[in-house]
Amino acid sequence: LAHSKETSLSGALAMVAARLLLLSSLASVAVGFSSSPLPSLRHASPRSFLSSSVASPRMTAAPPPPGRKSFFNGIKETVQYIVDGDNFIRKRVAEFGPVFSAKIFFLPTVIVGGANNVEEFLGKEGAVMESSLPPALQKLFTDNNLLLQSGERHDLTKKGLTGMLDVDAQKAYIPVIEERAEEHLNQIAERGETALGRDFTTWSLQLFAELFAGCKLTEEEVDLFVTYNAGLFALTDWEPSFVKAEKARETLERRFEARFKAMKEDGSVDDPKNFCYKKIASAKNTDGSTFSDYKVGFAITSMIWGAYIETAALMSSTIIATLDRPEVVDRVRQESASLLSDQVNLRGSFQEWNVPYTQGVLRECLRTLPPAGGGFRKSDAPISVGGYLIPEGTVITADPRPGNLDPEMFPEPDTFAPERWASEADLGASKCPMSKLVSGARSLPAGAWFPGGTGVHKCPGVPLAELIARVMLVKWADKFGEWSETSKRVYIPSPIKIPKDSYTMKVVPRNKA
Repeated sequence: LAHSKETSLSGALAMVAARLLLLSSLASVAVGFSSSPLPSLRHASPRSFLSSSVASPRMTAAPPPPGRKSFFNGIKETVQYIVDGDNFIRKRVAEFGPVFSAKIFFLPTVIVGGANNVEEFLGKEGAVMESSLPPALQKLFTDNNLLLQSGERHDLTKKGLTGMLDVDAQKAYIPVIEERAEEHLNQIAERGETALGRDFTTWSLQLFAELFAGCKLTEEEVDLFVTYNAGLFALTDWEPSFVKAEKARETLERRFEARFKAMKEDGSVDDPKNFCYKKIASAKNTDGSTFSDYKVGFAITSMIWGAYIETAALMSSTIIATLDRPEVVDRVRQESASLLSDQVNLRGSFQEWNVPYTQGVLRECLRTLPPAGGGFRKSDAPISVGGYLIPEGTVITADPRPGNLDPEMFPEPDTFAPERWASEADLGASKCPMSKLVSGARSLPAGAWFPGGTGVHKCPGVPLAELIARVMLVKWADKFGEWSETSKRVYIPSPIKIPKDSYTMKVVPRNKA
C-alpha cells in the first residue's frame, strides 16, 4: 500500500488495518480455533437468557455486552482481530465470557459465542439481516449476490443454486473430482514438491470451473478471477483495484453468459457436463420469471469465485494436520482400502466415499485449524442475547471459536480426535483412549457446530467441499508415504486462512510393495 511521507503512523496503521480487515467480513466458512481449552460455555453466560427478539421496556434494564474501552480501541482491536483472530477471541472470552463487545473494522461489534447463546441469536436473526459490508464491496458484489439478499428474493435465489450442490449433483461430480485429483497428485509426485496453498488454490479454481461451467478456464480467465478477488481490498469504488475487479467480474459474467447462449443454440446445453447452467436458468425471480442469460452468467461466476478458496484452505489444513500424525494417516488408508479398484487409482461411488473416520479428520481440521471466523451483519432493532442488550445498528457476528474449544461440547478439546465425529458402529469397538469421544460430536446442538456459517446465509456448499477434501486426502495418503515442510509455515490470515504461496512441502511417493 502506498502512503505519502506526510501520512502519520496512526493514519497509516488505520488504512492498512482497514484494507486488510475488509476481507474478514467476507468469511462465510465460520469455524474456529484457540491455543488452549476454554471453560464450559454452554451455560457460561452470567446473565439469564431473554426470549424476546425485539427490545421491550423491561429489556432496557439489561446491560450492554462487556468489552475493553480505550481511545485507540478501533485501531488496536481491528489489527489484533485480523493478525490473529483466534487468539483475539480466546483472550476476550477468558476476560468477558462468550458474549462481548469490540471494535472490529472500527465499528461497534458484538461477538456471540457458546452453544446456548448462538442458538438464542439464531432465533432472532430476522432483526440482523442487513449486511455490514462496506459500500464499495456491496457495489462490487451487486444485489444479485446471495450475500446481499434477504426475504423472498434470497429464498428464491438460494433455491435455484441448491441444485448445483445437492446430493444428486455431488454424485454427478464424483468422477471428475476423482480424475482431477489423481492428475494433480501425479504432477506433484513428478516434481517431488508442492507449494501447498498455491497449488490447491489453482487446482480448485479449475475444478469448480469444470463442475459448475463445464469448461476449463483459460490463463486469462484465471487472471480475471484473481483480479476480481483482489478488489476485496478496495475501500472506495474509485480505487484502481476496485475498478479492475469490477471490470474483471463483468468480463467473466459476460463470457459465461455467451457460453450459455451458444449452448442453447447448438443444443450442447443438454450435455450432462453443462447441467448447472440449466439448473440456474430455471431459478425464479420474485415476479415469477426465470433468470435471464446475464443472471445465469453472474451466478456461474459467483459460484466458482465463492467456492475455490474455501475448498483449497480445507485441503491444505488436512495435509498440514496429518504431517506429524502417522496413526491418523494409517487409519485413513485402512478405511479407504475398499476403494482400491486397481493398482493405481482409488475410485468409488458416492456411498463408498462415505468414509466416517476420514470425514472426522476434516471436521477436526475445521474445528482446530479453521480457515475463517464468523460473518458480520448489522441489527436493525435492539435485541438481547445471553442477558445483554445489543443496541440497534450494532454489527453482530455469531462466532464458533468459543464453542469449538468448549470441553462440554468437545471433551479434551485440544486433542485432535477424528473419532469424535464417527459412531462406534462406523469404527468398531476400540481400546483407544479417545474412544469415549466417539459419536459425541454427531449430536451437537445447532449453536455448537456451524462450519459454513449460521442461519439463512450459511453456506450450502460445505458438503461438496467436504466431499472434495475427502477424495483428495484419501488419494494423497495413498499416493505419498511421507511429506515434510521445506519452508516456514506462514498464512494469509484473511478473508480465508490459507498458507502463503511461499509455503512448500517435499513429498515422497509411497512404496506399496
